[in-house]
Amino acid sequence: MFSKTHELMIEGIFALRTWCRDNLPTENSLIAYDLILVLAINNYAKNNISIKELFASVPHSYTAVRGHYLRFVNDGWLEHYFDPSDKRIKYVRPTPKLVKTMNDYAATANKILRKAAE
Repeated sequence: MFSKTHELMIEGIFALRTWCRDNLPTENSLIAYDLILVLAINNYAKNNISIKELFASVPHSYTAVRGHYLRFVNDGWLEHYFDPSDKRIKYVRPTPKLVKTMNDYAATANKILRKAAE
């Protein structure tokens, strides 16, 4: 039998999953979720990440990643910019729309998981 603490934590994880489904552009795909998390991590760390590095940073096929990536760009979640010293390198960054959503996500996760841990 699960402990009561674990039960509350699992309920918290489920509530967070519901928030993700309703607010993040993942379409219930772990590929899309992984891409968003990698972009958020790099954004918070103030790291530049190239498109090539982004695709290589997730354990999914190029074709699967590309579909979600293009949808993110077309829907205004991501934007490109070139390296100022080498125009062959194209970087990607979250738009303010994604940054706001990820800040909301982090705040929600903190609130839900802290409550579950009490």
